[in-house]
Amino acid sequence: MPEEVDPVSTLATAAERLIEERRAMAVTIALGYRRRRTDDIHTSETRDAFIAIQSLIEAIDRALTHEKLIMSRKPVSFAVPVVEAAPSVTHRHDSRQ
Repeated sequence: MPEEVDPVSTLATAAERLIEERRAMAVTIALGYRRRRTDDIHTSETRDAFIAIQSLIEAIDRALTHEKLIMSRKPVSFAVPVVEAAPSVTHRHDSRQ
């Protein structure tokens, strides 16, 4: 039997890992600036990767918000609701016609 996956927990774990990676990249970028190696290819690639990771973190944050919204809604029943019949209308014939 496959394990049930909690999407909120999975997304939160992914975000945590990416945040750790982003922090490490920030240190690398800062060291490049301290050493005045801002034009270094490694520093440039690290900046690009930093931006990509930040975009992914933001996408995960939006996904987390969406998953929480989905989970907060009341379950919708697929049962067809019973439609009550409208009271019947009796027509009176006017005998004067």
